[in-house]
Amino acid sequence: AFYDFTNDGTPKPCKPTDPFGHGTHIAATIASTGQENNQLLRGIAYNVRLIGMRVLDGYGKGSTSNVIRALTFATANKSALGIDVINLSLGHPIYESVSTDPLVQAVEAAVNAGIVVIVSAGNIGINPATGLPGYGGITSPANAPSAITVGGVKTIGTGSRADDFVAPYSSRGPWWIDGFAKPDLVAPGHRVAADVSDGYIYKNNPAWQYKPAGASGKYARLSGSSMAAAVV
Repeated sequence: AFYDFTNDGTPKPCKPTDPFGHGTHIAATIASTGQENNQLLRGIAYNVRLIGMRVLDGYGKGSTSNVIRALTFATANKSALGIDVINLSLGHPIYESVSTDPLVQAVEAAVNAGIVVIVSAGNIGINPATGLPGYGGITSPANAPSAITVGGVKTIGTGSRADDFVAPYSSRGPWWIDGFAKPDLVAPGHRVAADVSDGYIYKNNPAWQYKPAGASGKYARLSGSSMAAAVV
């Protein structure tokens, strides 16, 4: 199923649409069958069922209220739609404590209903004053205590973990205001190759475009904690 929340916040069932392209890349990292590329880029959980909930516009922007509405809708329809896991590869700066943050509370409600919620840590890992990795860059709702918060790792293109390291841009804790530790874990998130829509990201970033030999469709190598969250 696919629901669009971007018009007036109400869930409108429709055909999947992604004019930005980020969501398609996340969905493909999770669930692509690889049928267009001879299984070279098959998703981590390629037999999973996807329920798409669009909350961002064609430029990757959106309102927190629509994200909350989507979370609330997913929680209320957990059984009807068979929702076991929610991926939230998005976030905004932390403005208040988790005890009052409505976005965090929506995540906590989903977890309390029995849904596993995976959230990207954010990509604010560099201190702008020094240009070096800094701390306190975790975004909301990655600070939700019950969410599994994921940072991004560079794998250097090898199968060994010995040369892996946390990407400098990946947000580090502790989270702002409350001061607790996040992320909970890290996963590959740098230059992840996956299917992408013919949208804003693909059209405006030719250096990120990628085409496996003999494959049809469109692909891009994207980097960020968003991709790492999809892997988890």
